[in-house]
Amino acid sequence: ANHLKGATSGWVTGITRPVHIGRTTQVWQIDLTNDAGELTCVSRITMAVLAPR
Repeated sequence: ANHLKGATSGWVTGITRPVHIGRTTQVWQIDLTNDAGELTCVSRITMAVLAPR
């Protein structure tokens, strides 16, 4: 995660969007904004897609 600006009060809103949805992997982008709509944090997560056991 990259923390760009602090948020000490009010609401923080997270917007998540897929960057890549594949058969075996997924990559997601998460953007956090404060009440003023300013970007406070950005993060990415990569996940493996496993078959059920």
